[in-house]
Amino acid sequence: YVYRVGDTYDGKYTVEATGRYDGHFAFAPGKRYAYFPAFSAGWIISEEAFMKSVSWVNYFKIKGSWGKTGNLVSGGDYQWQDSYNLNNNNYAFGLGTLLQGTSPNSQANAALTWEVAQKTDIGFESVLFKGKLNLEVGVFKQKRSNMLTDPQTVVSKEYGIGLSQVNAGIMESSGIEITAGTQHKFANGLQLSLNGNFTYANNKLIQTFESAATFNNANRRRTGRPLGSQFGYKSLGLFHLSDDKNGDGIINAADGYNVTQFGTLKPGNIKYADLNGDGKIDANDETYLGFNPSPLITYGFTLAANWKGFDASVFFQGAAKTTIGTQNFLTVPFSNNSSNTGYEYYNNRWTPENDMNAKYPRASSAPYSNDTQGSDFWVRDGSYLRLRTATIGYTIPSLVVKALKIKSVRLYVTGQNLLTFSKLKFIDPELSGGNGSASNSGT
Repeated sequence: YVYRVGDTYDGKYTVEATGRYDGHFAFAPGKRYAYFPAFSAGWIISEEAFMKSVSWVNYFKIKGSWGKTGNLVSGGDYQWQDSYNLNNNNYAFGLGTLLQGTSPNSQANAALTWEVAQKTDIGFESVLFKGKLNLEVGVFKQKRSNMLTDPQTVVSKEYGIGLSQVNAGIMESSGIEITAGTQHKFANGLQLSLNGNFTYANNKLIQTFESAATFNNANRRRTGRPLGSQFGYKSLGLFHLSDDKNGDGIINAADGYNVTQFGTLKPGNIKYADLNGDGKIDANDETYLGFNPSPLITYGFTLAANWKGFDASVFFQGAAKTTIGTQNFLTVPFSNNSSNTGYEYYNNRWTPENDMNAKYPRASSAPYSNDTQGSDFWVRDGSYLRLRTATIGYTIPSLVVKALKIKSVRLYVTGQNLLTFSKLKFIDPELSGGNGSASNSGT
């Protein structure tokens, strides 16, 4: 069931309470139903007598809310029940005959229940300077609990199937949201308006099951970091011809390099930092690579103008404090049907002639596994500002179109994604992983 009650007193004070008692077959009997309440309150300060003398404040309201919401588990609706795969045409017990049978697909977890989010918002909304400025600011804090995560238990391969997920993850997030707008009409009839928004939102995992190998290594620890954080190796650039001291084309201990990486190393391959100093590059050398693909900051603004039937508007959208990985056509040459490589990679790859200025590793039809490892070598700043839409229009005067028995006519031209300001010149910054290159032409 659902309820909603509220009241406004004296035109100044508002309160509201809502709630729902919800159930879903995604959970086992006894775990299906949960109660999710929410409360909010507001105070319109501008209606108080002591604010009447503040002429530049036309409207000002302080507001706050708290609420609890529930999310369904990911990965399917019947995880509380055992499931099986139907296998056809398999040999059994050496009979030499193809038989049909079943095998366990997943282990049930009848204790699964709702993922719960508790969110608190505090802020204000206002109209200032005789309506010329609208400003709304809100800060929020949210705690998500009962998030699905893999159990912190290891079972032998003989068990046959993996353990089911459990409601054990906890994540906290916080941030600020700002929206503002202003408009002005000049004496000559020109009208201008500017509206914008800004959001900063960060999160961190308070509790997540991870192995002792990652938790006890400050560089690899997932707990306390944002959800979706990227981990990998720290790169030290490319090997150069000068690293091949004996001139045999291979870089190893004979050249004074005593760190084992991935396969045979040559000039033009990526060099990694041996963070734990054990003489080999492996999972123990992974480290946090920085901001995750979900931006901490998002923003946008719209500028519009109207004058004597003409109108124009532009909408910009952007993001900051984010990184993306440059995958595919930059990391793997000849990845396009095994025949072509990206123009950007080809022109900036390592060659003996480009030993000191190369941006990318040496090219090979059989790419070195050393160079395709996850590392900060392939991580880029994903910040951008994009002209999302731009429109120019003209509305024909009503006196002209009335003669044609038409109510109104507006002619306009609009464009989308016309400009992008970004350090990424060959990758669409909105496509995580760098798979959206507009310049993936073969050479």
